[in-house]
Amino acid sequence: MVALVDALLTLSSKGQLVIPARLRQLLGLRAGDRLALSLESDGLHLVPQGPAKSSSAYAVIGAARYGGEPVPLERMDPALYAAKGSR
Repeated sequence: MVALVDALLTLSSKGQLVIPARLRQLLGLRAGDRLALSLESDGLHLVPQGPAKSSSAYAVIGAARYGGEPVPLERMDPALYAAKGSR
């Protein structure tokens, strides 16, 4: 196997691998992304698996666009409390 990029990783005292910034940028990796680690006959292989899945609503904030006029907080609070009470 021919290496496209050589990088030296550091194993922290907590057992975490530190991937150099240049390599993270090349691979498009961000904090929280998942990597699959496999032990092969020629060594360890790390394969990006994409961003971590989150069940939190905060994970999708900003994903939906609102095209209307800005709504003041004074109008949001009563609507939020009404929606919460109707459950």
